[in-house]
Amino acid sequence: MDPRRVALLLAVVGLLCLPAPYYLGWAAEATSPPAQTSQIYVAEPIDLDNVSDQKRLVSAHDHEVALPDYRLTARYGEEYRAPNATLDALVTAMREGSATVDDPDARADLREIDREYAFVRDTNENTDPDGYYRLTVEENGSLVRAESVSLRPVADAIAAQAPRYANLTAGEQRTVDRIIDNSTGDDLGYRPYVNDPYVDQLPTTVRKDGTLYSVSVYGHVDDFGSGFAGFVVGLGVAALGIVLLLTAGGLYAYDRWR
Repeated sequence: MDPRRVALLLAVVGLLCLPAPYYLGWAAEATSPPAQTSQIYVAEPIDLDNVSDQKRLVSAHDHEVALPDYRLTARYGEEYRAPNATLDALVTAMREGSATVDDPDARADLREIDREYAFVRDTNENTDPDGYYRLTVEENGSLVRAESVSLRPVADAIAAQAPRYANLTAGEQRTVDRIIDNSTGDDLGYRPYVNDPYVDQLPTTVRKDGTLYSVSVYGHVDDFGSGFAGFVVGLGVAALGIVLLLTAGGLYAYDRWR
């Protein structure tokens, strides 16, 4: 065979190999099954009369009913009109039991917080005791009260908001069942697929057959996905393409100058 034709064939194949990281990565992504979440979930049954269970429940799900006061600092306070004045009012109320508020923007913030949360979680070193305070906003936001409470009222509030298993769709129930069924034994935890029903609600609480479950993150998996695996394979193919191009160039030069 004519060496120049061989060189041309090698060059064409080599050029086709160069973009392999892109098209192999895309092909792997397109043909692979749905990706799994990076989180592994477990479901723990909760006894509200057990202090340890109260702690686990509140630690995992207090964001549903309690506002941590650090959310009103400059780093997190973009969603509020007057985060500094609002935080000052809450800190005063936690320290002294109540606070009056003159700033109209802070009043609006407090009304909004009162609609969304029943409690405030204290993380401020200037108040004592640390923990949870029942929030009461009165007189259109001009008066705020904060009463220190134990974990039990917070846990009860979380439990009261727990979705009922019977109200879930069949697909959502299957996802919950898989988590519950994989929450005992040696191989602990369930890693759902990203398109499984109800995944967008996790972590959560759920009440099934009279039992309250706390669904929380048990672990994480670093998974780059099938597309990344295809990309890595494509790098090897691209390297082969470079070798073919160099071989084609050498063969062409040899035939030309021999």
